[in-house]
Amino acid sequence: MKPLFAVLLAVFAAVLICAVPLNADPTPKPKPKASTESQLPVARLVPGNPGHVYSPYAKGKIIDVAPPTVVGGRTVQVRMKRGQVVLCPYTDKMFRVP
Repeated sequence: MKPLFAVLLAVFAAVLICAVPLNADPTPKPKPKASTESQLPVARLVPGNPGHVYSPYAKGKIIDVAPPTVVGGRTVQVRMKRGQVVLCPYTDKMFRVP
């Protein structure tokens, strides 16, 4: 009788372990809201002119997104990274670098 009880107990325990996932969330999590930064328009690259983009706000206006910067007495070109937020000098509105 004892071996049958032990087998039934082991089967019952196995069913309980398999029936309940260990990392199950009791409630679904809401999707994160899109940040205002991800909703900013993306500028277009100027063909044949690296480091320059068309302003998404001022039609036909070109913006240098690789302005020369003085570092340690030397002038170097510092390119903005893809997706970086930049201020349009014509409209004072923010946009993202492509």
